[in-house]
This record gives sequence, structure tokens and C-alpha cells, in this order.
Amino acid sequence: MTDRLWHAGDAAELGAVAEAVRAWAPAAADSPLYLLYATRIADDPELLAVVAQIRSTPPLNVLFAAVQLLLAPDDALAAWYPRLGGGRAVHDGDPYGVFRRFALARHGEILAIARSRTTQTNEVGRCAALLPVVAAEVASRGWGAVHAVDVGAAAGLNLLMDRVAYDYGAARLGEGPFTLPGHRRGGPPVPASVPVIASRTGVDLAPVALDHPENVAWLEALVWPEQTARLDRLRAAVALRGETEVRMIAGDAAEVLGPTLAGLPPGPTVVWHTVALYQAPAGVREAIDDAVEEAARTRPVVRIGMEPRGDGITEVRVGPRYTTAETVALAHAHGAWYDAP
Repeated sequence: MTDRLWHAGDAAELGAVAEAVRAWAPAAADSPLYLLYATRIADDPELLAVVAQIRSTPPLNVLFAAVQLLLAPDDALAAWYPRLGGGRAVHDGDPYGVFRRFALARHGEILAIARSRTTQTNEVGRCAALLPVVAAEVASRGWGAVHAVDVGAAAGLNLLMDRVAYDYGAARLGEGPFTLPGHRRGGPPVPASVPVIASRTGVDLAPVALDHPENVAWLEALVWPEQTARLDRLRAAVALRGETEVRMIAGDAAEVLGPTLAGLPPGPTVVWHTVALYQAPAGVREAIDDAVEEAARTRPVVRIGMEPRGDGITEVRVGPRYTTAETVALAHAHGAWYDAP
């Protein structure tokens, strides 16, 4: 699609885009700035025309990250972005008006970024919600060290699960160069220790190579502007990832997951995915289910999926086929808390 702006004939398409924007907005509850943007974009035909040309899922994540990537500290919009030194609150002035002017003036650059990038939010904080489920499943089976396989791994940061510390308030565990905060509201208990990972394998259509600064810059741009603690954790995780042996496999998980699992050394295996497969076509998800079931015939395997249910909350399920697997916990999309289902 060309970099066109809105025309009268696009009204039906833009109406559908507006509904998708409104449906996405609750996911931005933790970002007042992005929540404002989404709410206003839904009624703005010119910005909807830009969103309509972004084919990555979800398109607003890519739009907002592209804007952050292009922003310089001396741009007027930077005043609302703490990561760029800004300190203005969302109710201070007209951030949407400034955002709108910036996005429309540079929509060509934004769409060029959107054509070359996808939403690969590699949020290491999700480990705080995933860890209790992994630990419970490993303990219930009497397993020792496990092979960890992350599907949709991006840069493989969640494969650092056993190399960081955790603070759940009433309980602290693990050791590492940084600490992930978590909050248990219900669901699986906080484990007494972190499971031991024997090997780490990430599968992704386009693994993020962290030795390229532009890739790290994109991961940073995907962090929401007010969440400076998340940005600090991301940077610390990127540094730790550089010191950690992780095998990254590029390819469609529907095709490469089966051979990947078959090629692992003997031993129990935990396959997980976090806010990744919701973007995949149904056929791909079914092929991943089949690969896990096939692997489970010849080796001990458990699959844990953490995927969005549509309101900014994820469901954590355990079972070889995600759609029919048991939901064992609900969790904040970035791992800030988890609860009983």
C-alpha cells in the first residue's frame, strides 16, 4: 500500500481500523500517554489512515514505537517522554495535538520503519509471572534441570529466567545483576527457588541480534514512555543476555519447533511462549500444538503459554495444545502481578 492519506472512499476501512484502535486501548491502561493517543486516534481519520497502512500486529505498538525511535530530545513532543528528559504530565498541555502534528509530518518515515519492524516487545518482566508456573510444573514432575525453549523469543531475554533475582514482596529468591518485581494475588505459590535451566533455545521468525545497536534501539522504543524502570530492566537484561549462552533459531515455529525439540540433548523440556503466538495464524498455532504433542511422545515435555485475552490481561495455560490447555493463572501483560484464574 502506498503512503497515502485519507480519501472519502476509505471510510469503511477506516471505520474498521477505528474499532480495532478502540479495542486495543484497554491494553494501554499502564500508559496514560498511549491511552490518550489511542482514544483520540479512534476519532481522527488522518491518523487512522496512517494506522491502516501498518500491517504488523498490533499496529499501534509499531506506530508509537516508531515515533519514539524518531523523537529527539529537542522535539516539542519529547516534553511528555521521561526517557528523553521530559517531565510533563498527560493532562499538562495538549500532548495529542503535538503528537498528531509530529506523526503526520513524518508519516513517511514512520511507515518505512513499520515496513521493516514488527512488535517484538521482549519484556523480561514477564518472567516474574511465568516463573511460579514453570517452577510448579517442574516440581510436580520431580524434574531437575530442564531444557528451556522459548517460542517467539525475539532477543531471548526471557530465557534469562534463572539468572536474575525476584522480589514478590513477602518473598525474595534468585540471584542476578538485577531484580524483577512481582506481586502474587493468587494462583501458584511463589517457589522457594528458581528452576535450573540446562540449555536455552529461542525460536523466532526474525531473532533480534543484540550486537546491532539499531535492534536494541527498537526494543527500547517499544517500551512505553512513562515506564523508565522497564527501560532500565531492558538495558540490564540486554547486557546479561550478552554474557549468556542462548541458541537462537530463525524460522517459522510451525516448521522448526519439531526438529528443534528432537535435536535437544536428553532431559525434561519446558516450552513456553509469552505474548507472541496471538499474532500467528491459526494454522501456525495448530502446527505448534502438533509439534509439542509429537515431542511429548519421546521425551518429557511441558508447554506453558502466556497469551493475551484481549483486555490487557494474559492467561497462563499449561498443556500441549494452548486453546484447550488448562488456565492456571491470570497475569499482567508485563508480569507486574499474577492471580488465580
